[in-house]
Amino acid sequence: MALGIPARIRVSSTAAQAERFHGDLPLKALPRLAELLAETGGMLAVSLQASSLQGHVALQGTLGGVLPLACKRCGKTYGWPLQTEVDWRLVVDEASERALMQDCEPLLVENDELQLREAIEDEILLSLPMLPRCESCENVVAVQPEAAPVEEEPRRENPFAALKKQLKSD
Repeated sequence: MALGIPARIRVSSTAAQAERFHGDLPLKALPRLAELLAETGGMLAVSLQASSLQGHVALQGTLGGVLPLACKRCGKTYGWPLQTEVDWRLVVDEASERALMQDCEPLLVENDELQLREAIEDEILLSLPMLPRCESCENVVAVQPEAAPVEEEPRRENPFAALKKQLKSD
């Protein structure tokens, strides 16, 4: 069964019904992400399939779209392409979480509920570039100003050399 993108899901029924969460999620519905975007009028394409794998509920799928970011170098708004795959296992305790960390991304679930939109938002936040730069600024290399030529100081005569000359002449 294909559903929209709810704010939260009940884990026990999600896997049993092999639910599919497919649709467009407004960027403004993700408040932490919206704070980092130049504009919030866009949409995020979400496609997640629930199943049961290795005794755990699995959510697998893709997140995609174009995020409007502000270039930190020139300030211009540009579209950053997001295309990421998710492979989550929903677990109820920290021991299961640690055991699964090598194979997939475990998500700790409390009270049989997963805050689905928050999990999606977390995944996107982790995907964002640390320092957003538009294409024209991406390959710009900072130029070091040329160092001013160092003027050599005139060599001063050693005061003891003058004394030595005086002693030799005597």
